[in-house]
Amino acid sequence: MEKELEGQGNDVSDLAEIPSAQVITSTLADPTTLAIVTQPIVSLDDGGVVGYEALARFAGEISTERLFIEASELGLGAELEAIALERGLAVLRFLPRGFVLHVNVSPIYLGMQEIHRTLISAPLHRVVIELTEHVPVSETKQLRRQLAIYRSLGARIALDDAGAGYGGLELMYELEPDMIKIDRFLIEDIDHSETKAAVVSTLVAAARSRGIKVVAEGIETRAEFDETSRLGIDLGQGYWIARPGSGLPRVNTAKLSHSSRKERNVTLGRELAEVTESVATALGSTSFPDQPFGIGVDHYGRPLFLWSRGTDGVEHVRNVTEVACGSSLRECLRRGLARGVETRFDPLVVTDHTRRVLGVVRLERLLSGDQQRQGVEAS
Repeated sequence: MEKELEGQGNDVSDLAEIPSAQVITSTLADPTTLAIVTQPIVSLDDGGVVGYEALARFAGEISTERLFIEASELGLGAELEAIALERGLAVLRFLPRGFVLHVNVSPIYLGMQEIHRTLISAPLHRVVIELTEHVPVSETKQLRRQLAIYRSLGARIALDDAGAGYGGLELMYELEPDMIKIDRFLIEDIDHSETKAAVVSTLVAAARSRGIKVVAEGIETRAEFDETSRLGIDLGQGYWIARPGSGLPRVNTAKLSHSSRKERNVTLGRELAEVTESVATALGSTSFPDQPFGIGVDHYGRPLFLWSRGTDGVEHVRNVTEVACGSSLRECLRRGLARGVETRFDPLVVTDHTRRVLGVVRLERLLSGDQQRQGVEAS
């Protein structure tokens, strides 16, 4: 595509034979050809809808992302985004009170007249501005000044695609957004990837320490919903919750309620509370007098190792197996039984969203509780 555009400048008439250029120019000529769909954003605590994201849909089969990229290459990006933004904000006319509307804006266009005029004419106290592209950290001072204008009018700011690169983490600290949206790459199959879960857990902890809400994008399965919920993410959206559609698509409230933290009784780890025991911790200590076991921790209270004394009086130092405070009992049992025979019955270490030690869970108690639940289900 870049070779096709080379040397053609912004002369749209020369691009009439390029399908994407035809869509762009026809949209600029008649903005009503650009459709807006919305996708619900829900709370993972109770499954309730908190807002909607307005998404542009162009005529034809060319992807929205590609069209915006190519419009930028043609020098028409700001004009096209202004149309999409204006039509997206029109959703506010029928959006019930109490819900917020997410709209997408490229940071490079925030200072342009078309975008600025469209934003300040909207009731921004009901709007979340999603920054759809990363910018060099060297340019964040100007961006912060621009965002301050919209924040003074009540807008909230979200940083899209968090976790997609180190620059995204830098921007979270530089721009101090109200929300970050976890990149879809990290959400896909997160229930099968301890690495992705660890990365997301770190992002959640970093965001929480700064009062930033976290949104999981692209939740497409029940297992992804459960895992993002377990990791303490605040909000979610994706095909499993509801597909984008015209008007305000409905969600299956019964399905979401059943899967929510509140219904599963794991908010703040309440499900684990009944089986979690207190444990002695010490900063880097390898000995716990008068204790059967203890946890060595770092300066932040995060676990380093498990210390135990056997019945023969021999001391052992082993790696810990962590479980997040929002985990279900079945997940804890699965993690425990997946270990080798030698460490299978070591206590599991329960940690909060910053990985500080809250206590331990013995596998014996988990097995006993699981057998009791199976007996109840069988009866």
